[in-house]
Amino acid sequence: MLTSKQFSRLLCFFVFFLSTVHITAQDPQGTILLPGTYEIDTITIRARIRLVDPVAKPYTETVSLFPTISTVRRSDIRNQGARTLIDAVSFIPGGFTETRGRQVKQFFSVRGQKYPYPDYAINGVWQKEFEELPYFLSSSDIEEIEVIRSSAALLTGLSGLAGFINIKTREYERFETTLDLEYGTFNSLHSHISTGNRIGNFSYAAGLGFDRTSGPEGRHAKESMTDLYTRMNWKITDKLGLNASLFYLNGERQMAIALPPAEDRVRNMIQGFDPYKAFLSNVKLTYRPVSALSSELQLFYTRRDPTFYDKVEETTASEKDYEFGLNFIQSVRILPDNVLRFGGLYNHWIAPYGKRFYMGKRCDTETFSGVLTDEQRLGPVTLDAGIRITRTYLNDYGAFNIEGGGGPFRQVEPVKDEWEPAIVQGSFGITYNTTEKFSLFLNSAAGNIRPRAGTLLDNNGGEPVNEPLNETRYKIDIGLLHNIGEDGKMTLTAFGVYQSNGIVLSGTTYLDPQTNIRRELYHNRNQYQKGIEFEITAPLLFEIIKPFFNFTIMQSKMEENNKMVINKEHPVWISNAGIYSAWNNFDLNIMGKYVSPFENDRFVRPADGPQPLGDFLVLDCNGGYTTKWNTPVRFYARIKNLTDRKYSTVNGYPDFGRMLFGGIQIKFMSKS
Repeated sequence: MLTSKQFSRLLCFFVFFLSTVHITAQDPQGTILLPGTYEIDTITIRARIRLVDPVAKPYTETVSLFPTISTVRRSDIRNQGARTLIDAVSFIPGGFTETRGRQVKQFFSVRGQKYPYPDYAINGVWQKEFEELPYFLSSSDIEEIEVIRSSAALLTGLSGLAGFINIKTREYERFETTLDLEYGTFNSLHSHISTGNRIGNFSYAAGLGFDRTSGPEGRHAKESMTDLYTRMNWKITDKLGLNASLFYLNGERQMAIALPPAEDRVRNMIQGFDPYKAFLSNVKLTYRPVSALSSELQLFYTRRDPTFYDKVEETTASEKDYEFGLNFIQSVRILPDNVLRFGGLYNHWIAPYGKRFYMGKRCDTETFSGVLTDEQRLGPVTLDAGIRITRTYLNDYGAFNIEGGGGPFRQVEPVKDEWEPAIVQGSFGITYNTTEKFSLFLNSAAGNIRPRAGTLLDNNGGEPVNEPLNETRYKIDIGLLHNIGEDGKMTLTAFGVYQSNGIVLSGTTYLDPQTNIRRELYHNRNQYQKGIEFEITAPLLFEIIKPFFNFTIMQSKMEENNKMVINKEHPVWISNAGIYSAWNNFDLNIMGKYVSPFENDRFVRPADGPQPLGDFLVLDCNGGYTTKWNTPVRFYARIKNLTDRKYSTVNGYPDFGRMLFGGIQIKFMSKS
């Protein structure tokens, strides 16, 4: 096994090798032209730099955020052998997955941004309560995943101060039907059929899949899920377009039993969801009457209906919730080089019987949000700025104690017909395109973050009576971007995030005497993270290999006894590297991830203190052969955790170890 020092040297060599690659950049789709001027004696040549047009794509984030956006394409998902959404984003810069056996199986974060964790959207439509679904969502129906690592997103969601993940589902330009079948360790089965086509101005996509696993013997980790996906795009006229999609999920999940060093309370839990149902739908209308004006309206409805059971307590409970609403944005090109965008969001969320740690407490909230951004281009320089204001109305909310003087929690009455304080977020950015391939950027943001619904403030051993205070967060990104070839790039970013009254887990819990539900408690404390991100994705080299490499080095500090000390709950170093390769009809793909040591005391007895976590280098690989038949068939094998590395990202929930899979993929396609 490589030591940390050996691994660092290897990665440095990898960076040096790839940094020698120099290929002319080409133009991406859906862009506009930005002129740059170069003088050679008395001749002036105007080169063309292409940037995404915010009128054509009004929900695209501002230019200064582009270098901090990671895009995982369908080809990457295939090369990685990813089976779920969480699998697919594992190798982006700073990406970190905490795997546990509770109601939310996996939390994904970037740059240590937690509480709240990054939000999700499907085809740009924000989802308020989505944490249980990412590990259920099959990657077979995903076209592309866009991860905004920076905490400055304004247009694609309401929690931009924690990063954002946008899932773009499959689309087809011609007829195609794909059949996937895979079997492997723990009696795991993946089966999926997808199809789609484009007929004139209309295109459609559909997918049906079934996944299951028995999990390790004796761990109560069985899972199964059936998923259905459909989508249609209709360009009604040259000016008007309609897009609609839906997902339906139905299955069950046993929550894995915890192992030492988890405390006995957690190790004795036998819980799960059976059944777990979810329905997600959205409709999008786009209208562009003239080139300088565009409008987009999104309508959405989501319903999640998991039944939670506890075999020890011999109880069951519905965690049903649903949300619906609309999102609207208007984009206007005021001047040839100035684009103004403004819009609003409405979300109505109802959990009739509560959810997770506030189970039994009805929630009925309405969220209103408005956003305004402006981009001004001055030759090679682009300035952007924006502001979003969000406010929530509590129709009926009994999840936490905010009543009066803060009496004992069990005496608190639900809050009815009351506005929460407004949440304000603003950003400012500068981008300087020095050449056709090279740019410098700066992006800064500030705003408030409310504690997640239902959280309580640790009262130092006493009965919790209040919710945590709002957090104020400031961030900055400074860096450079160099385009390499058709789809390669290199970025180097220095970032800093400062949290005043940061919302963090205290490591202790509270047993509600009224509902007999155990709740996690939180602290408010000042803390900050600062670090460096490096990423390089090379174009296809020698017509055989396509390598990638990235790392995030981060220092985290927190306030303790009126002093700032190292926060050991965050890893200092996260790095990823891999090589996708193909020659003739064979392919071989190898990916590696290293996470440095960290610690926390979650799920352990307070007396035991923080436990060591992380400190692992894990390798995944897959390879196959694709036939030359008229109907191509790929036979493949893949291995997760090749070296059978033992590690944990959460106390009591170690990785399941090496897993082997074999599969076949059959693809039917039209000739044209």
